[in-house]
Amino acid sequence: MGHVVKRGNRPKPYVARWVDPLGEERSKSFARKADAENHLIGVEGSKLRGDYVDPALGRVTFGEFAQWALAMKVNQRATTRARDDWVFRLMILPYFGKRRLNSIEIIEVKAWIAKLAASYAPASVHKAYQLLAWVMQEATASGTLARSPCWKITPKRDLPRIEQFEMRFLDEKEINQLAEAIDPFYRALVLTAGYTGMRFGELAALRVKHLKLLERVISVEEGMTQVRGKQSFGPLKTRASRRTISAPPFLAEALGDHLAPRPDLNSDDWVFVGEKGAPLRASNFRRRAWERAVQATVGEPCRFHDLRHSHAALLIKAGVHPKVIQKRLGHSSIRTTMDTYGHVHDGLDQEVALSLQRAWDGRDTSTQTVLDFNQTRLASNWRSAALSSATEKVVR
Repeated sequence: MGHVVKRGNRPKPYVARWVDPLGEERSKSFARKADAENHLIGVEGSKLRGDYVDPALGRVTFGEFAQWALAMKVNQRATTRARDDWVFRLMILPYFGKRRLNSIEIIEVKAWIAKLAASYAPASVHKAYQLLAWVMQEATASGTLARSPCWKITPKRDLPRIEQFEMRFLDEKEINQLAEAIDPFYRALVLTAGYTGMRFGELAALRVKHLKLLERVISVEEGMTQVRGKQSFGPLKTRASRRTISAPPFLAEALGDHLAPRPDLNSDDWVFVGEKGAPLRASNFRRRAWERAVQATVGEPCRFHDLRHSHAALLIKAGVHPKVIQKRLGHSSIRTTMDTYGHVHDGLDQEVALSLQRAWDGRDTSTQTVLDFNQTRLASNWRSAALSSATEKVVR
């Protein structure tokens, strides 16, 4: 059991002494005897609960601990590491880098969030907070810190709201207009994005060996990332992202026509390249071809990624089950698909109601029903998927 001793007329004369779980004697000074006694009560309680933390460990600075924690991260993509380094260097370390871990209070974290919100976009503030909270969580898990100063912060309440970027959904006619208006060198690229939902990085990394045009199958195995202008190619991050997509006959034909002028291709060559045969770069493609085609056809705003959203909308309109859409887009869970595209289904209930009216109007005919089966099936599919998504949220 610890005890309190008084040492002269110092600013903090009362010294709490105790023995830690390893048998080492520890001490801490206080201005008041009551504070020293309360500290001992807390120490003894933490020893009994098994969550005792050596006060000396918390004296390490946030910057020192964060550097160690980041070095221990594994399986981190180059783009993610570069982004995290940027966030730490500009948004976190200037405020907390030299502070002792155990000196950072929740009120200071909230003040930091408010200061960031005045200068940075909400998404950047969220990312900075996530990294700060992660470092604090690592500190508590390693026994360096007794409790994270982020433990009572609720992102939904305490962080700025992220306004979702409005998606642009193109129909088949608009996708085809874009494909015809763009430089013919990129026609197959636009069609593949619009009718497979592949991401730009997946298309840039698509190799000849990933195509089976006779079987009309595309294997998505790799991705392209770009950090500080340097491109790198490698396996996709998640198992769900690695997938096989069936292509419609016209797309297989378009891909065949695209490859025909390059008869010397080998299996490891890229399907889509820049104008001089170099790896495809998003910035060059957007500036030299995409923006011009958009302005000539569907009009701004329209991002290349909107072709992926458009593909999802086409599948929903066609009555495809959400589980199939999930696998086709490479989402890791049905929840992601529902959260992203569930609102596209909102207008379908009215169409189902009209189908039911047609069934009622035709109830005396020999067929008994004129019900639009596809719309009814579609509504049923998305209600089923919504239930599955809700179940996922509960389980998680």
